This record gives sequence, C-alpha cells and structure tokens, in this order.
Amino acid sequence: MKKGLVIAFVLGCLLVSCKDKKMINVFDEENEVEEDSIEAFVGDTLHLFEEVEPPAAVDELFDDFLYNFIDDARFQSQRIVYPLPCKTVGADGSEEKLTKEDWQRYDHFENQEVLAVIYEREQDYELAKDTSMQHVGVEWIPLTRQDVENFHFNRVNGQWKLTDIVKSQRDDMPNGDFLDFYARFVADSTFQRESLSEPVKVILTSEDGEEEPEVEQVNADEWFEMRESLPLPSDVLVNVNYGQASISQNKKILLLQGLSNGMQMKFKFNKEGDNWFLHEIEY
Repeated sequence: MKKGLVIAFVLGCLLVSCKDKKMINVFDEENEVEEDSIEAFVGDTLHLFEEVEPPAAVDELFDDFLYNFIDDARFQSQRIVYPLPCKTVGADGSEEKLTKEDWQRYDHFENQEVLAVIYEREQDYELAKDTSMQHVGVEWIPLTRQDVENFHFNRVNGQWKLTDIVKSQRDDMPNGDFLDFYARFVADSTFQRESLSEPVKVILTSEDGEEEPEVEQVNADEWFEMRESLPLPSDVLVNVNYGQASISQNKKILLLQGLSNGMQMKFKFNKEGDNWFLHEIEY
C-alpha cells in the first residue's frame, strides 16, 4: 500500500499556499518620492478596500451564489428577505421574525469552510448544474444534538434569496438514520474502526480526469493515519439539498467541498443489516 502517497495527496488537497508581501514606507528619506507618486500610492491602497461586486452570473448556479453568500457579508445581507420567518415544527411549533440586526447575531455561515452534499445516485449530483432550479435547502446539522435548521433559498425575480428558516429534529429527516450514524462515526474512534469495510478502497483521480484513476486499499490502521488529514466535519455538517432523492436507506455518498481551496472528496457508505460501513473514498 502506497501509504505515503495517499497521505501526501490528501495534504496537498487541503493546504493553501500564500506568498509573503513586503511593504515600504514611502515617507522615509531613503524612499523619497514625488507628491504625485504619493497620491497614486494612497489611491492604489484605498482601492484594495473597495467592495467587489459579484458577477451577474452569480445567480445562474446555486453553488456560485452560495459561495458569495457565505463569503461576502454585504452581498449576504442584500439576499435575505427581511423580516425573515424562522419556524419551529413539531408539538411546540412557533414562529419568529428575524430583523437585519437579529441576523447578524444569528448568522451560522461565518467562517464556514466545508460544505457537504448527501446523495445516493451519481446522477443526482448533476442537479447542482441545473440553472433552472428554483428552490434549494441548506441544512445546518449540529452533530452533538438533534436540532437541525433548514435554510430555504428561492429564486425571487431571478435572484437567489434566503426566504425562511425551518427548525426540526434530525431523526425526522429523510437522512436521519445515516446522520445519527455519521455523528457517532466522527466522535467515537472505536465505533469508527468497527464501521470500516476492510480494506477501504481509495481512488485517486487525476486533476484533468484524463488519466486512469489510481486505486489503493487501506486497512484500519492506515485509515487512522489518513484520518488526521481528512476534512470530515465533526462539529457541524452543512448539507446542500438540491432535491436529490432519499429513497435508498442502504447507500449514501457524502461529498465534501472546500470553499477556499477547490477540494472535493467522496466518502461512500453502505448499510449492512443495522450497521453502516465506509467502503470507498474518492478524490
């Protein structure tokens, strides 16, 4: 097993490089410049802080919209319908209206780095490329409690907007059984070891998709060496629901997507009897 290759590849997917930048003091004698140059420098510096408007195409694909919604606080505020209905379903159902000031305290998406898509059929992920879609739900799923919040986004006059929030319980969701398993899987290392289909298949695809994928197999010990570098959320899972089917209760694909680094990884699970097992990873 080329364990070092797999771990190095994972680390390469997750690390974001940066370049050091050196600034000079234009007012030092040794850096003496003309007045016009100082004005140009100040103008260029102020330009760095100007707000950049998202492109008009931001409303074509929901993913493009969502990335801007999470990344840009000003754009986010423009795309929320205020007052924002926030409903709780169930026996103790209630509803409140969130103002713009309420949202600033309520916002869960700040600093979000990884989004998930839970689906069963490969063709269902193609829904993300459907430019005619009118409704998408983004599920905020804390893994240490049962409360779930579903953020409903709808096209309003051609623009994606957050129109309401619905609070419910994880066990009432179509994927509730799998989510209960996943919450325990990432929290309990003993249970995690018991939930691996040994060996776990690891498929490494080329960036351009033109080369044949490299297939490896890892045992439980090798999995735990890899596990330290994998972006599996252990606190909150943010699942994007495009309307993909939740028919099968015996198969789930968990796709994780990085917001800042272009990372994509698929974790494939099968249910055998009463237990779920991780049997394949693809990236």
